[in-house]
Amino acid sequence: MMSRLTRLLSENRFNLRISTKMVLGYIVIVFLPFVLFGIFTYYQLYDKLITQYQLANQQSIEQITSNVDTSLLKVESVYSVFQNNPALISFLNDDYIEDRDLIYAFNKDISPAFSFAYLGDPMISEVMVYPRLQDRLATVTVFPPYEEIYERLSGEQLARLTPTRGLWVHQPSGPGGNELTLSYYHKLYNDRYTTELGILRVDLGPELLHELMQGLRNVHPDNDLLLTGTDGSLLLSRLQSDFTSNQVEQLLGHADRKEAHLIKMDGQSWMVNIAELERAGLRVVEVNRMGTLFHTLQSKELMAGAGLALLLLFSVLYYLVVSSLTNRVILLSRHMRRIGDDTVSGQYTGPTGTDEVGFLIRNYNAMLQRIDELVSRVQKVERLKKEADFKMLQAQIHPHFLYNTLETMRMLARKEKAHTVSEMAFSLGSLLRYSLSRKDEVTLAEELENAERYLAIHQIRLDGLEMTWEVEASLLVLKCPRLIVQPLVENSILHGLSKKKGAKQIVIRVYEQEQYVYVEVWDNGAGITAERLVEVNETLWGTRAPEAYRSTGSGIGLANVHERVAAFYGAGSGLTIKSSPGEGTCCTLKMAAEAISDVEIDARR
Repeated sequence: MMSRLTRLLSENRFNLRISTKMVLGYIVIVFLPFVLFGIFTYYQLYDKLITQYQLANQQSIEQITSNVDTSLLKVESVYSVFQNNPALISFLNDDYIEDRDLIYAFNKDISPAFSFAYLGDPMISEVMVYPRLQDRLATVTVFPPYEEIYERLSGEQLARLTPTRGLWVHQPSGPGGNELTLSYYHKLYNDRYTTELGILRVDLGPELLHELMQGLRNVHPDNDLLLTGTDGSLLLSRLQSDFTSNQVEQLLGHADRKEAHLIKMDGQSWMVNIAELERAGLRVVEVNRMGTLFHTLQSKELMAGAGLALLLLFSVLYYLVVSSLTNRVILLSRHMRRIGDDTVSGQYTGPTGTDEVGFLIRNYNAMLQRIDELVSRVQKVERLKKEADFKMLQAQIHPHFLYNTLETMRMLARKEKAHTVSEMAFSLGSLLRYSLSRKDEVTLAEELENAERYLAIHQIRLDGLEMTWEVEASLLVLKCPRLIVQPLVENSILHGLSKKKGAKQIVIRVYEQEQYVYVEVWDNGAGITAERLVEVNETLWGTRAPEAYRSTGSGIGLANVHERVAAFYGAGSGLTIKSSPGEGTCCTLKMAAEAISDVEIDARR
């Protein structure tokens, strides 16, 4: 049955209506998970809540015992009052010779220390100092004989007293021994801590442990409390349940476990929490009946209400998820129907989101934008092509007529012995032939020859213009794009030398270095400011819009030269400019030698 249903859904999952898919989705995604979750909750939630409550209750009892431990630490601080009392230490060290000095010191400095201890902590019931080296002031109650200490502490307990650590001792008190009091002992030493002078004893009344028990009972009024030693022996109990002696022994057997846990006694569950008073060497055991703690969780009405609330929540969540999917798909399909062959610019403006449907919508809009850009680009290219064709027609006004006219002018100039005019006509004719040539690639020798003819014309026009050529002959056969050197020379003359007075110099160098061929055009003109130089170089290398620097007048701009060199020779090739105001400018073409063809390499050999 299940396999047939699975096969049916697999074969028809693309043909089912959205409403059918939503019903099936509700059953599979909401109803079945809810039923399984309800069963799981029925068997598991109770135990998990108990575990959480165990941890919370353990934190509560540890917080209460921590407060008691802080009170014990405060009592321990009384030791520093007596150890740092010079009059008391002098008395214990038998430094007073005259009785009147001793009595004066007792009244002035020693007795106030005892009063301070009582006033500092109301729980302190008695403070005693057992002098070891002398028996003067023996009639004073706060200085009992040292021998009495052996009645209170054993040899093993005395050995545990060190200069840096005291000892807490507990003993039963009250009628029938149903109370427990604590006493703190600490040895007193001379100033150098080399000689033991006596032992300090601070007694606490039963109020501190009463507060501990009451604090725990305030949290759980029906609890049962046991106070044990570190060895597990029972010292004090506050029981409200009718435990038998065997059950009490069973509870004491769990006192060694520090974490909260559950036990069963006579068919009932009990929660046991244990906390330690490390300073006093005590353990607090709290026992709670589980029935009194979690009776509300056992209510069937509460569980049913929680189940209905969960079902409603899952239904709302399912509706929100499904509607967020189907609404966007419907809106997107409507928008697709409106897009035709003549309308591709209107993008989808409805809700998108960041899920898979949102991803499809964003890519759909990106596709529309890309199509629109491609259509605009094709239209722009067609327009530019028509403009270029028109300009080409304008430029091709009988080129042979221009060549013949210039040749006639050159012959007439030679006949009239105007050799300068003759040379200018010859150079201009050569420049026109080279500029109107349809070749895209030339040799470096042809490119340098064209630049030389261009400079020859300007040498006639500009007084004092000198040219220097430093060219490696083996590099002249290299292939290069047409018109990449002459624009650099033109830039040097127009922007560097045209307004310079005095000697004008242009140096053209061609050399090879580290897998690159370099063509440098240097002039001693006005130079370029630092800000302008950064702007030009950023334009050349693509970090600034190049439209403003692509051409100068009717010539070929530096950006155009850089782009053609980079396209011809590959990555790393291009044009860089270095300049200093008043010192000149150097334009350098960097061309990757790896782009040279095998034929060119053979020609260089």
